[in-house]
Amino acid sequence: MADINKVDKALKTKSFEWRDWFVFFILFALVIMFSLLNDKFFQWGNFAAIGRQTAMTSLIAFGATFVITAGQIDLSVGSVVGLVGVVVAMALRSGLGVVEASIIGLAVGTVVGLVNGILTAKAKIPAFLVTLGTMMMVRGLALTVTNTKSVIIVNKAFTKTWGSGLFFGIPTSIMWTALFFLLCIWLYHYTYFGNYIKAVGGNNIAAKYSGIKVDKTVIFSFIIAGFLAAVAGLLMAARLKSGRPEVGFGLELDAIAAVILGGTPIFGGRGRIVNTLVGALIMGIIINGLIILGVQSNIQQIIKGAIIIAAVSLNKKE
Repeated sequence: MADINKVDKALKTKSFEWRDWFVFFILFALVIMFSLLNDKFFQWGNFAAIGRQTAMTSLIAFGATFVITAGQIDLSVGSVVGLVGVVVAMALRSGLGVVEASIIGLAVGTVVGLVNGILTAKAKIPAFLVTLGTMMMVRGLALTVTNTKSVIIVNKAFTKTWGSGLFFGIPTSIMWTALFFLLCIWLYHYTYFGNYIKAVGGNNIAAKYSGIKVDKTVIFSFIIAGFLAAVAGLLMAARLKSGRPEVGFGLELDAIAAVILGGTPIFGGRGRIVNTLVGALIMGIIINGLIILGVQSNIQQIIKGAIIIAAVSLNKKE
């Protein structure tokens, strides 16, 4: 068995590449551009709004970074957001408290991630097909249990804890995002697991011969993605004060775009959580800036699509 520490050392010696720095330049340039185009952009209230709007995308993108780095993809996370919101809303309506309902919601997302991971790693079904299937199944389940109707949340403690509350003047949704951002940085960059997913995404055969448990690594990456999608579902439900089965549609693509824009190659092997956050902020700033400038939503979608294409072209596997 090859020495696993060699994999660890090789991965830690990689320095920032130009694409890692380029995303920060894009962020800075966008802030300057929109500030010059409209004086309403460069205001604390607007930046706080961007933070709240991108919180869900950021959380999902953090999870997607693990999955994509491992050489996989997860298309089900947007549907998980909708299902978790519905489940939590129904749990609260039944009389459960904030903690119990939140735990149930997090468990739902985690189970979906576990199923995705097992089918991908153990059954050897391509992740694209697995998560495409679970995306439709989860969305269908959310629509079925609610009869396509929203479930209102009247529990103020829940909405304050996950959405509308403030912590030292900072929206709680931003605080939750910051907390999981730090946890993901630790897990991705400072643990053996983080190095394992990079090794698996870079060359899973070499990783296997290095002693890495490839299947378990892939499964755990999907579990992380499902869990963080569930957290995003809690934030979304608290923000909307309801569980809506249609919520989360398209969030998986926004998250993937943020990850790729942040410099993680679509084929996996490397990445940075900080850059993923910057990628999510770039997506949020572009949409926010276009809204302030009065650009129609259909044009916004065209621009987002162009961003995804440009991001992938910049991060082709070398």
